[in-house]
Amino acid sequence: MVSDAVLKSVLQFPESLKNKFLVFYLILSLYLPYIQATGRLEAALRDLQKIEVSSEIDAYLYTADLNYSSHCNLSVLKCFQLEMEVVSYESKYGDRKFHNSVDSIIRNVRSFLRIETNTDTKTCQRCETYKEKKYSDFITHFMFVIQRIYQEENTKMKIVH
Repeated sequence: MVSDAVLKSVLQFPESLKNKFLVFYLILSLYLPYIQATGRLEAALRDLQKIEVSSEIDAYLYTADLNYSSHCNLSVLKCFQLEMEVVSYESKYGDRKFHNSVDSIIRNVRSFLRIETNTDTKTCQRCETYKEKKYSDFITHFMFVIQRIYQEENTKMKIVH
């Protein structure tokens, strides 16, 4: 966590500065995962806006309902990520910009899911049980889910603050 060089230099500080530095470091290390997580969501949302309207995809995709419980955020997001992989496959030989945006969304959502730690998804609905909806509805729902999770992440950060 703390490199040896940083630790050695901190140990040479006067006692009052050591405590301040360690408190600052602790606070910063608590905020960093939230900042990284919300940055991933913002990037995914920007890319979703780029591909919102597309004639590239005519597939029907499993699309989560919007009235799911908050403790299922990660499960729902994972379902959208898996369906985006279908979109990626479908768009592989089409418009390169579209395909790159889709792959960027997948990478950002995966990174977000790795950062997040709440994994209580036992009572959440399985992806395959959601209704299949056309691409435009899927993207609209996906954007709503990301915005909802983003707002909840920011609320968490305000509570910690």
